[in-house]
Amino acid sequence: MTAPRTPSNWLRVRHRFAVVFLIVAPLQGLAWSLLVPIFRGSMEIEVADIAAHHAAFVAGTYLGVLMSFAMIPAALAWGRLLRPAAPVGSDVASVLCALGACFHGGVLVFQMAESSLVAGIPDRAAAVGAVNHLFDTSAFMLVLMPFWAFYIGLAALAVILALRKVGPRWIAAAVIIAIIIELASPIPFKARVFFAVLVPCFAAVARIVWKLGPEEWAARGSA
Repeated sequence: MTAPRTPSNWLRVRHRFAVVFLIVAPLQGLAWSLLVPIFRGSMEIEVADIAAHHAAFVAGTYLGVLMSFAMIPAALAWGRLLRPAAPVGSDVASVLCALGACFHGGVLVFQMAESSLVAGIPDRAAAVGAVNHLFDTSAFMLVLMPFWAFYIGLAALAVILALRKVGPRWIAAAVIIAIIIELASPIPFKARVFFAVLVPCFAAVARIVWKLGPEEWAARGSA
């Protein structure tokens, strides 16, 4: 009788990293949204809030940058999970989501620069002017516009997961609702709601990935 084959250490590492990034990425996003001040409709108020809570803003924004880059392997892991059910759609959706997450990190680098301007310009009116100019430049728009791919890709991943019955439909429904809240809701704390919803959704996807095991996870790459 042949003994069952034991997965190699590298297969285990790849599998566990996929699970870890699926769990960690939205948690970092939630921490970011909780640490940075809520935008209350005025750049003057935002500059004052950053000046009053500068360390928290820098720490939160840095966590947001880390989240953006953690979302890249998380999105690719979600796509790998769906590949046997939808080879082309899952690849396109995961690449769009990962690309958008990358540009989101670039957007947050501008916010890091914003914190430096607020800290380095004692005159509040001058600081507001400098910050407005920072975000009015074409350079910022070139980074901001591709970020929309994150939402498009994430929505597509959720829809494929539901339609192909790879996971429970509540995951897809919750992700779509979270995206609608993030993009269309007038509530000022919508980013916090968005990531609070994503945390259990991504954790549920991570659980599915974990139950596949290292060898099945590796096989999905060639589906």
